[in-house]
Amino acid sequence: MIKKFIRFFLLFFLLLSLCQVTLFYLRERSQVSGLTIDANETEAFRRQQLTGQLVKQLQREKISAELFPFVLASTMAKGDFSPTELSWDFDLYEKYKPREFSQLVQSYSAIWQDLEYFPLPKENVSYADTWMARRSYGKDRRHEGTDLFIENAQAGEYPVYSMTDGVVEQIGWLPLGGYRLGIRSDHGGYFYYAHLFSYWKRYEIGEEIAAGEIIGFMGNTGYGDEGTSGKFPVHLHLGIYISTENKEEQSVNPYWILRYMDE
Repeated sequence: MIKKFIRFFLLFFLLLSLCQVTLFYLRERSQVSGLTIDANETEAFRRQQLTGQLVKQLQREKISAELFPFVLASTMAKGDFSPTELSWDFDLYEKYKPREFSQLVQSYSAIWQDLEYFPLPKENVSYADTWMARRSYGKDRRHEGTDLFIENAQAGEYPVYSMTDGVVEQIGWLPLGGYRLGIRSDHGGYFYYAHLFSYWKRYEIGEEIAAGEIIGFMGNTGYGDEGTSGKFPVHLHLGIYISTENKEEQSVNPYWILRYMDE
């Protein structure tokens, strides 16, 4: 009788332990269940949504360049891509969603890890979050970037700096962008500087660019055949693009990146 009771007691605690382990596993899995393999292709990801408070916290923490994309990926994923607080805990994502998290980290790395310089002198610079605002020139379309202005700026007056190290990937005239320069950073981000008045020098495709190097001067070229200018105020249009598993060129919102760099 005693042996039966002991066997029953042991079996009961074994089942109880098994249930606890299962519940713990399910609880952990549920915390990361929202992260999908295509998270870096969603509109929520593309907005790069932060808050002023989070920007200041990121600046105060002085996170290393290597760790930054991991913290940002964990923060965004945990906050459903509209976070209110930083998250340093990404162990569960690496444990249960390694491929999904690795892909997200790579995308944030392409956007954020190579940043070193603000693209304009900070004298009276202004810019707003106009992501996906309507534009009408050429066709009904959406604004996939951020426009930066300097009060009373004249074409050719202010230099434009490369935000990152990288190589020249595109250069020349575009009907929408005017004179533009496209630079691919070391971790894969494509930084697009448009409406330039002129270039700093004659560039070649594949030429290396250093972060902080002057690449040209702010202007108002574009919206027509080559050489067209003056159809809008002098400003810099900044676009940032990444490659994903299904999209060779996907734009992301530069506004919060600029807010972070602005400080």
